[in-house]
Amino acid sequence: MIKVLFILSILITGVSLVFACNIRSSFVETRNSIAQINADIANEKKADAALIAECARLSGDIAKVRGDLDVESEKLKQTKNRLLLAENDVKRVQEELEANNKKKNDLDKQLTDLPVGMKPETIVQDINKMKQGQAELEAQALAKSEEVKKEEGKIGDIQKRLAEVERKIEDRRKLFERNSLQARVLAVNSDWGFVVIDAGVAAGLEQDTKLLVTRNRQTVGKISVLSVEGGRSVASIVPDTVLGSMGIAPGDNVILENLTAGQ
Repeated sequence: MIKVLFILSILITGVSLVFACNIRSSFVETRNSIAQINADIANEKKADAALIAECARLSGDIAKVRGDLDVESEKLKQTKNRLLLAENDVKRVQEELEANNKKKNDLDKQLTDLPVGMKPETIVQDINKMKQGQAELEAQALAKSEEVKKEEGKIGDIQKRLAEVERKIEDRRKLFERNSLQARVLAVNSDWGFVVIDAGVAAGLEQDTKLLVTRNRQTVGKISVLSVEGGRSVASIVPDTVLGSMGIAPGDNVILENLTAGQ
């Protein structure tokens, strides 16, 4: 009987050891799983913080571009005012030049058609006076002509500066519209790995433009533009960028991956 009890106690001890080993293994697996979940949560928080920081930077860049646009617009307004004043000066100088030319023509006519009653003894003196007046008018006309050329040169310079200001404003406007891209995913083809978005040429997209796909302020993947047609674009899903099992879905937001405010 004692031997039987001894054997039973040995069996019970063995079974206990087996259960203890199984419980320990299950506990280790559970602890490792919890550690992995905590690591994933920390990574998600970092991604959210990075996205929030990027949005804040974008808001600052947009505000700066708007301020620059206001400054350039004011410069353009001042340049246009200076151009108007210069054009008025040229018009005035041109009118004076025409009046002097008319006087010169009148004197030329008097030299070729002397008035009746002119005394012979005073003809030479009168002609010399008329020639002197003609020379003075020609000198004035030459001076006015040079003044007109100078004013035209000033107008040319102002027009060049005006064109440059307008070009800068247009470049900044295009850059602002490009950096403020807000598009959505219209359709997804997971088998072929491409999506369709509702932004195209007007949004500044072109082939190989890199975009981020977000959902609830979280990046779920990246895409690269394949083709742009009107107001829509087709883009390929960049491999190994889709977050976990979330996948890219219709309705997800699309923003530029690389934002810039100066190029």
